[in-house]
Amino acid sequence: MKQERSLEERIQYLEDIESIKKLQATYGHYVDKGWNGKEVNFEKLPALFTEDAAWKCAAMGVDSKGIDNIIEMLKAATAEGELGMHSFTNPIINVSGDKATGKYLLWVGVKNHDGTNLVYQSEDVEYLRTAEGWKISAINLHFAQLLNS
Repeated sequence: MKQERSLEERIQYLEDIESIKKLQATYGHYVDKGWNGKEVNFEKLPALFTEDAAWKCAAMGVDSKGIDNIIEMLKAATAEGELGMHSFTNPIINVSGDKATGKYLLWVGVKNHDGTNLVYQSEDVEYLRTAEGWKISAINLHFAQLLNS
């Protein structure tokens, strides 16, 4: 017979999902730039990740490990762009104790000296509950389509 979760456990599960959604949206907000004076917020980004986090994207040739390396990679990746805007959609978040996973579809608009690109991709994210709350422990980005002008 299937064990039912208590009301408190169900509320905690929903609160965890909402915290993870906010964490993911905050990550996008911190790496966006190019309108209304907005710049990438490299100072606040480290607080969103575990110290040993990983950030991978085969299409970009990126396999960064550790928060310092991730920040340096993001600085290089965003240096030339005039605009970067992330839109995470279709979240599928699963929480299991102090670990969670998220699957997203993602639109990223980028404008730089080469023109304007719209990238459609998916992102698999792993999260870890810490004393400071949920943090990103791994990002794996998968390009699906690049549209450019």
